[in-house]
Amino acid sequence: MIEREFINEKMKQLKIKEAINSEFTKSAEIGGITMEKTPLGERIVISTTRPGIIIGRGGSTIKELTNKLKNKFRLENPQIETLEIPNPHTSAEVVAKKIAGELERFGPSRFKGIGYREMGKIMTAGAFGVEIVIDGPIPGARSRKWRFWKGYMKKCGFISDNLLDKAQADAVLKKGTVGVSVTIMHPDTPLPDKIIIVEPESEKTETIDLEEVVEEKPKEETKLAEKKAPVKKIEAKKETKSESTTEKPKKVIVKKEETNPVAKKAPTKKETTK
Repeated sequence: MIEREFINEKMKQLKIKEAINSEFTKSAEIGGITMEKTPLGERIVISTTRPGIIIGRGGSTIKELTNKLKNKFRLENPQIETLEIPNPHTSAEVVAKKIAGELERFGPSRFKGIGYREMGKIMTAGAFGVEIVIDGPIPGARSRKWRFWKGYMKKCGFISDNLLDKAQADAVLKKGTVGVSVTIMHPDTPLPDKIIIVEPESEKTETIDLEEVVEEKPKEETKLAEKKAPVKKIEAKKETKSESTTEKPKKVIVKKEETNPVAKKAPTKKETTK
């Protein structure tokens, strides 16, 4: 049956994830493990905030892990890759393991401070809503459930079942085991009641006009340059006029020189006749 093959493959993937988590402690802060089949072999992506712990010095730890998975689960060619999580408070798995580790380290006396502190950090990271539930013998011997929540959260329907980031972790204390569950609603989750405001078309046309005005500025500069160009021609004309004016007096001086000797000679002839 095809259904049995799907179930067997999912069980195999679950066992591989458990084996990878058992190899590393909670300090590695593994956020999630995804598996997919490729023509080259099985591709396993481990998302974590500390990829150096998984890779190891010179890639020694990741090589050992690939050999173990290959021999234990009979994988053909497993390819393990690491993906760094930029902000640890955007992953519910990392936050749940962090709370469980702090409860084991400091005890149940500080559980309220730990819960409120992690809730505030998740909201500052940009989440829509958060819900942290700590269930177990805290602070007394009897089991009790403590809930820390903030923001907007979907509690039922398709969104709460498939689109929310959920994770669980266990903290082993002297009084007993304490369960920690974290649910984060990210801002990019699609909501049916989310309203998106669309800008009117008039504003868009105004912005286009402004861009056109900015582009037309160089044309004005070219016009000014064209207006300034005739000034040079006028100056050139003035220079030619000045040259012509300077040449005219020279001709007048030459005429005077020709007439002056004639005027001087005329009286000398009259004197001789007398």
